[in-house]
Amino acid sequence: MIENQNAAKRTLQRIMALDIRSFFHYVSSIPYGYQDRSGALHFSGDPDFTVQDYAFSSPEEIVKNNCCWCWDLAELIRLYCAEHQIPCKAYFMEYRSDALHQTHTQVFLYDQETWSAAPDNCLGLAYGTPRFANLDDCVAWFTGMFTDYLKAVLKKQYDESRLLVKPYSCTFSAGTSEEEYLSRIRL
Repeated sequence: MIENQNAAKRTLQRIMALDIRSFFHYVSSIPYGYQDRSGALHFSGDPDFTVQDYAFSSPEEIVKNNCCWCWDLAELIRLYCAEHQIPCKAYFMEYRSDALHQTHTQVFLYDQETWSAAPDNCLGLAYGTPRFANLDDCVAWFTGMFTDYLKAVLKKQYDESRLLVKPYSCTFSAGTSEEEYLSRIRL
């Protein structure tokens, strides 16, 4: 057990030492899924994929399991940015209705005197594309993609009053449940 933890820490150190393009190439390659409270991994491509007993994965767990979803990944990206002194802002997006509950966390980073959405493992974004002169325009562009998806799924049922888009700065411990995560990040 201790050896596995040490191996995960060493792997995380190697990933944190990558240049920014290599780091986001790695991030994009991580399979999308989650770890449950018993430690089992669930991947979105699995035929029986459901979300039950979600447990937040720390950066060490992400690299050990080679699995995460956006909630977890945002913390790995924020850690990378902190270690490389890259300014960044994290946002939580949520749409809650009886017809659909959809969330996403997104990190926006300031690099080469512009803002861009950090690539992740589910949206196919490329590093630094597109770039914006200010954070508000970058967030608005990304929020537009999020709401375009919601409108395509919900059609006339889409209700903008059910959309929450907010910056957050809280951090989460490994094992945090879905309920705990949502209650903290919504504040």
